[in-house]
Amino acid sequence: MSVGTLLPGSENVEDADWLHLTEGETVEWVGRPSAYTIATSIVVGVVLAAVGIGLAIWLSTMDLPPWAAALPLVLVVVGIGRILMAYLDWVRLLYVITSEEIYVKHGLVSRDVTQIRLDRIQNTAYDQSVAERFLSFGDVRVYTAGTSTEDVTFRDVPDPQRVKRTLTNLLSEQGRREPGEL
Repeated sequence: MSVGTLLPGSENVEDADWLHLTEGETVEWVGRPSAYTIATSIVVGVVLAAVGIGLAIWLSTMDLPPWAAALPLVLVVVGIGRILMAYLDWVRLLYVITSEEIYVKHGLVSRDVTQIRLDRIQNTAYDQSVAERFLSFGDVRVYTAGTSTEDVTFRDVPDPQRVKRTLTNLLSEQGRREPGEL
């Protein structure tokens, strides 16, 4: 199994109740968006928290009511909230490619899982901006039979060329199988 950017514990995705593996089906790739995609939010959150702490310390040295010196701590709460929200938004999205299907799972408590059989996939593509190439992440687009629009996009995944290659190899294997063979 090839693993993208994951959190501890997500390596056992085969045990997830939303992933329905058939006999002989294997997980080929698991990932989530690149951690670079949340870096700006984390930096802004840290800066807000640091400024809030600095202001609170500075104002506490002045002859102000205690509540006035504590007011900058609102920046600390906002900064920590921003970091937490960015992290949770990143964690809630998981992409899985198995030997038979692809899955896109959104959500932590509630779930929205998109599942597409590989035999329905017609085309795949990937794209990266210059910055994304430098940071080694990008989008992988999957198009299914009977539609002219993309059906699933693995957004901001690390090494999108490798993810597309994994899909291409699996699709080639599917094409070589006998009809009805698993």
